[in-house]
Amino acid sequence: MKFSNAKENLLANLLFIIIMIAISPIIPGVSWFRLGDFTLPTVNFYHVIMLALAYSLILGTFFILNPNGKLTKYAAILNIPFLIIDILGLATFYNPSLLTINAVLQTIRDVIALIFALLLGLYLIYYPIKRRTEFRQNYGSIVLLLLAVWSSIIAGILGMMYEFGVLYGFSSIPFFNNYVNYLGGTSVVLPNLLTSHSHEMLPAVMGGIVGLSALALGYSKLDGRLRIVANLGMLLSSIGIVSMTIIYIISSLWTYSIPTLFSFGPGDMNGLAFDDSQTGIVGWGALILGVSLFYLRGQGGFSKIRNLEIFTWIGAMASMIGIGYVIEFNESFYGFGNPGSPPSGGPGYMYDLAFTDGHLILTFFILVILASFFAILAIIGKENVKIGKLLYYTISAGIIIGIEGLLVYTMTTFWQIEAIGVIIMLFGAAWLVIENAG
Repeated sequence: MKFSNAKENLLANLLFIIIMIAISPIIPGVSWFRLGDFTLPTVNFYHVIMLALAYSLILGTFFILNPNGKLTKYAAILNIPFLIIDILGLATFYNPSLLTINAVLQTIRDVIALIFALLLGLYLIYYPIKRRTEFRQNYGSIVLLLLAVWSSIIAGILGMMYEFGVLYGFSSIPFFNNYVNYLGGTSVVLPNLLTSHSHEMLPAVMGGIVGLSALALGYSKLDGRLRIVANLGMLLSSIGIVSMTIIYIISSLWTYSIPTLFSFGPGDMNGLAFDDSQTGIVGWGALILGVSLFYLRGQGGFSKIRNLEIFTWIGAMASMIGIGYVIEFNESFYGFGNPGSPPSGGPGYMYDLAFTDGHLILTFFILVILASFFAILAIIGKENVKIGKLLYYTISAGIIIGIEGLLVYTMTTFWQIEAIGVIIMLFGAAWLVIENAG
């Protein structure tokens, strides 16, 4: 393997992610299917995977925009050291005596990812000036990528501020410490930072994947009207990115309380959270793009990888809109995951906790990984992606079973069906990567 070879590094990252997920059952404290939010060890392991995935998406974006550029080369060279630091951060997480070393390792990892994200964000600002022709052909995807990358950067900074506050407090930064105290202290600010980080990061990354996929699949080859539709879809997603980013910045660093739309019921607890309506716009734009992408033609495994990419977007929307929105409009039953009576809780709180866990696994983890894999393989292989009918239908079946399993998990707290779907999807993803690594 040549360390400066972007394609080989991208494939190495995909294999790394598959292997890490495969061994997750033996990692101490990692427990995927349990009611409610992830445990701290699960959150830590989740970040080990997702930081590697984020770095892959950064490298893949550099590669497709400028395959022979210096930034592409530097990102490729630092890829393996990044993965090593990522692993060491996991290994030192469990020993209290290594807390300082663990904090240093994870900080180095996060800073490397942040630096390359910043470089990518700056390059995307410069891109329309440097490559006007390419920008005119792909302006929808470039704008979406630009906004998604900067939103991810902001979400990452909010997460790092939260971690810094938890570990060290803000007393070493007097002006900010005074501001935190003005807002009500760390007991108010830290939860707001964490919520904004977690709620903003994944929609931003998913928006970036949509823009990257459009480039990887060559949407600029669409006929005039279809290309306009594709660009409109991505511009709609861009509006959602901007809106939710503003919301999460304000709610994390101010006393702004995100309102509920169409509220009704006891204490107006039923209704759609305004931020969820805006992140939903990102998905609606992706679906508009997906409709136009179905008209793209290609050789070999192109149509299959395109269909699977779009299928992940449909799956994410089915779980978030089809199930998530229904819960939000019925919180007097689901109780925001809290036992008790409305408006402080609800009799179906366990089903809300089941959805919390199930959608974190399916929508914000597995489907994001799959969508990234398909986009990256499309970048690497173009129309030479190897994917037979059996593998294609296997992955498709896994996605369908996973979505149906999430619904069953939410309705009954029976998680096994979703787990079967997840296993099938991961098996298919591993098969696909190995098939194309040769």
